[in-house]
Amino acid sequence: MKLSTRRVAQLAVMVALLVIGAYVSIPLRPIPITFQDAFVVLTPLLFGSTAYVAVLAYLLLGLVGLPVFAGGASGMVALSGPTGGFFAGFLLASIVVGALAEHWHWGSWWRDLVLAEGSLVLIYVPGVLWLWHVLLLRGGAAGATLLGLAPILALDVAKMAVVAALARPLRSALAEV
Repeated sequence: MKLSTRRVAQLAVMVALLVIGAYVSIPLRPIPITFQDAFVVLTPLLFGSTAYVAVLAYLLLGLVGLPVFAGGASGMVALSGPTGGFFAGFLLASIVVGALAEHWHWGSWWRDLVLAEGSLVLIYVPGVLWLWHVLLLRGGAAGATLLGLAPILALDVAKMAVVAALARPLRSALAEV
């Protein structure tokens, strides 16, 4: 894959938005509410299959120790903690939604809404499975935690509707630049 300088710059802006989205958070335990997922999903809706590059770069920045995750977290501790599965889901969603966005060409709000809302499955399945694993190792109550995810999920569904509404006008604006 060869990326133009323009596309690299656009993806770098998305990495910066991912970092900002992590810092705009409500620090709930064990999973904070952030805006990372909105930018994770917006990226493939705007850039198709190259979107994973931005998400992977974001994850690598955190892995090497830069405080780019929610609450300024970083490193393997953050990636292996309760939110680690959600990070894996971010990468999975960027790959799958990016590929689907490139090949599913009816560019209406409905397409973007289906892809955005569907991305939550790709983010939540590895996230919840990993969360169960971590909490069971710590002796926590996985069922109670899943009930605690319900408010986060409801907010995420609303965020994805906003992402879907923004995707088409942003694609148009990017095409004009």
